[in-house]
Amino acid sequence: MTILATLLSGLLWFGGTGLHPVPALTWLAPLPLILASTRVRPRTALCATALAWSIGQCGVLGYYLGTLRLPVPVVVGVVLLGVGLATGTVLLARALLLRGRTVLAVLAVPSLWVLGEYVASRLLPNGAWWSLAYTQADVRPVIQLTALTGVWGVTYLLLAVPIALAALRGSPRPALTCLLVLLLGAGGWSAWSLGRSPDPAERLTVGLVALRQPEDGLPIDGQPGRDLLARYAARVENLVARGARIVVLPEKVFAVTDTTMPVLVAALQQTEAQVVVGAVRRRADRASNVALVLTPGGTIATYEKQHLVPGLEDWLTPGDEVLVDGRFGVAICKDLDFPGLVRRYRAQGASVLLVPALDFTSDGWLHGRMALVRGVENGLVVVRAAAFGRLTVTDPGGRMVGEATAGDAQLLLATPTSGWGTVYSRTGDWFPLLSVVLLVLAVGGARWWPVTSGSGGRTRPGRPTDRA
Repeated sequence: MTILATLLSGLLWFGGTGLHPVPALTWLAPLPLILASTRVRPRTALCATALAWSIGQCGVLGYYLGTLRLPVPVVVGVVLLGVGLATGTVLLARALLLRGRTVLAVLAVPSLWVLGEYVASRLLPNGAWWSLAYTQADVRPVIQLTALTGVWGVTYLLLAVPIALAALRGSPRPALTCLLVLLLGAGGWSAWSLGRSPDPAERLTVGLVALRQPEDGLPIDGQPGRDLLARYAARVENLVARGARIVVLPEKVFAVTDTTMPVLVAALQQTEAQVVVGAVRRRADRASNVALVLTPGGTIATYEKQHLVPGLEDWLTPGDEVLVDGRFGVAICKDLDFPGLVRRYRAQGASVLLVPALDFTSDGWLHGRMALVRGVENGLVVVRAAAFGRLTVTDPGGRMVGEATAGDAQLLLATPTSGWGTVYSRTGDWFPLLSVVLLVLAVGGARWWPVTSGSGGRTRPGRPTDRA
């Protein structure tokens, strides 16, 4: 039974996480292990869970090592982080279920995973990119919860539901009560949230275009760079002629200096539309990843990317200021992995984020959906053009207004420009603080509450039930 549970959970995590997750599988992945854990020794449950999570991570190891080029120790650390959260969750749930503390198991144990994700987002240089919540990005009723709690509330539900389902076997009444409370609470919030929509009168036609390019920008004083600039200029002119009033190009399209900047501006600046183009700007001994905002009035605003990709962009200098003009804000790719930065944009009045991006082809869906989640969290429209990912336009309710796969692609559509404030944009990361209290209760209950006779968990003859 334990072997079967290990393989089944491993396969469910394999399909329910990673770069192209199947949302339903994420909810089920811990269930076989939690059911099996109450019938075996803690050490067996620990080993089974560690193996299952490792099986689930096989699909992203090539992405970590090959695409992101992360050092092996870093990849091992990421896998071990997941192993620690998975095993801790299963063992803590096991201990409480064996003690008959069903309500505490369902409502408090998920806080362990929530805190693990939150601490990782604060201490590691990649922000909130490592979260189970993104697996649900295409499930609008679920992802509405992020407007209340951030991604942390979705992660909480993804663990609470399988623990409650496992508890139905031994303690059906309290487990069912917990399930109903969770589902009615989250469902009520989602129903209210889904009823909101941007003001249809406040719409603007935007264009997005992404052509094939190198990763770090082409110098426009060479023939390949001039050719690419001419192709982009033709696309931009076409989109503007068809009604676009904002056109967004990808990140790091060109490499420019103070000498070559006028050439770029002359080719792309329009009289009737604003153009946002990503570039690598070199000045003396300093290079930065910038988004150039070319306005019809002839002015140029510059935003410098604040959160650079570790290892791949160490040669660039990060910025530290947001760029907001009225209701429009400008950010670049990985900046949207950091919820705190996006909340700053909302606090300064932005309702639309214009985002040049790059991506790495295989992660196009995932990174585009992470941007969608940031929009729902803060009530923002997100217009994002990725050179090797996807062109996406999403509204504050998580609707995909338009999408295209990059690689010589473009979009032209009318998008909302109004958004709304959310509980999360106003209060920030309050849910992880609540999780600290819940985790203390869970650990206390597992440590000090005696095993209940006839509790939800039953062990095989001769197997101790009081080791947790």
